[in-house]
Amino acid sequence: MSLLNKIKICLCDLDYIILNYFVTNVPIWHIRRLFYLLHGMTLGKNSRINMKCIIYAPWKISVGHNTIVNEYCLLDGRGHLSIGDNVSVSMFSVIYTASHYSWSRSFEYYTKKTVINSGAWIGTRGIVMPGSVIAKGTIISANSVYCGGVSEANKIYRGNPAVIIRNRQLENEEINLENIMFFK
Repeated sequence: MSLLNKIKICLCDLDYIILNYFVTNVPIWHIRRLFYLLHGMTLGKNSRINMKCIIYAPWKISVGHNTIVNEYCLLDGRGHLSIGDNVSVSMFSVIYTASHYSWSRSFEYYTKKTVINSGAWIGTRGIVMPGSVIAKGTIISANSVYCGGVSEANKIYRGNPAVIIRNRQLENEEINLENIMFFK
C-alpha cells in the first residue's frame, strides 16, 4: 500500500472519530451543522441531524430541506447517500450504502448509491440496505429491512424483507416537516 493511500485512510479514520465521538455529542444543532458542512455534507434549509448519530463519509451525503434524522441513527455515505426533502428518519434507523459480498471468502467490499426520496418515513429501527431507492411518500415501518431495489411510491412496507402491506392514505399530497429547534 502506498504512503498516499495510508495517509488517506488515516484522514478518513480521523474524520470518523471527530464526527462520531465529539461532534455528535454537541447539544447545539447549529454547531453540529457547521461541522457537517465543513466535512462536505450537503444540508438543506431547516434540516437537522439530531445528537448521537453515526456518520460515514459525510462528503458523500446530501440531505434536502425540512428533513429530520433523529437520535442514534447511522447514515452511511461511502457509496453516496441522497435524502430528499421532508423526510423523517426515526430513532435507531440505519441507512447503508456499503456492505460485503456474502459469497466472497475475503468478504469483498462493495458500495451502491442509496436514495431516500421526498416525503418518505423510515420507522424506528428501520434498515435500508445499499442500492435501495425509497420512492416519494413511502413508509418503511418500524423494525423493517428494505433490501434493495426501487420501492413503490406512497406505499407502506413492513417486515424482513420489507413487503407492501397497504397504500399510504395521505390527506394531502404536501408533506412539510419544517422544524425549529435549537437543542437536540
